Amino acid sequence: MGENKRLYQIGEVSKICNIPIKTLRYYDEIKLLVPRKIDPDSNYRYYSNEQLTLVLVIKYFKEAGFSLKEIKLLLSREDLEYNTTKINEKCVEIDNKINDLEMLKGKLQFFIKESEKEKHKDFKIEIKEIPISYVAYIGSKGPCTIEEFTVRYCKLISLVEKSNFHITKNAMAIYYDNCIDFEEKEKLEYDIEVCVSVSEEREVEGIVRKFGGFKALTAIHYGSYDNMIDTYGMMFEYAFENGYEIYDEPIDNYLVDIINTSDPNNYVTELIVPIK
Repeated sequence: MGENKRLYQIGEVSKICNIPIKTLRYYDEIKLLVPRKIDPDSNYRYYSNEQLTLVLVIKYFKEAGFSLKEIKLLLSREDLEYNTTKINEKCVEIDNKINDLEMLKGKLQFFIKESEKEKHKDFKIEIKEIPISYVAYIGSKGPCTIEEFTVRYCKLISLVEKSNFHITKNAMAIYYDNCIDFEEKEKLEYDIEVCVSVSEEREVEGIVRKFGGFKALTAIHYGSYDNMIDTYGMMFEYAFENGYEIYDEPIDNYLVDIINTSDPNNYVTELIVPIK
């Protein structure tokens, strides 16, 4: 096949490659795709056949999530190893996004399924083995309110993002210092740790730790958090009546929460009580 030396005007490139003329002009301005020739009299831009292919490459890289700055660097380097490394890194990033979307899809599907159930009618206490996972966490003392939880959760997400970890599951709250006190429901200060599961299987002091690896009583609490303590009360009573020893702090696993719905009546929370 002979070499194609024909040059294409910017309008032709726009039609052939389905790309706006304005975009091609911008690529010229930032030196990402400089026309092979510019007519000094008419200022018309002309592109080579090879540059038609480059337009497609740029579009593919953009769809993959590369910034124009990153694309420019990739196209300007002849170091195949560098380009391969960067593309592999982007593939990992895409995989992480897919995992995040799958998690979100799962939460939405769970919400639909749980919304169709008659609330509280299916209440039951189960014994489960909680598998080992890794969680990013942040702990502090303060009021036990949705407002306070939201602040802690936002701080945790910021910490996860800055540390380049990837969230795989919904948020949890772990209660310390006997926070769940059935004799005293109103406290001014609670020691609560907010955490989220991450895909990276490594511990980082002050950021990520191991979680799980224990047996627990679990139950699903539907609706507002206002009477959640009563559900915990039933679980503690069940443990006492059946000879189980509660040996660690109770945990809220937020399956459907303020992130998914603005109506507290639609909240779905898995309550976890570690036992021996």
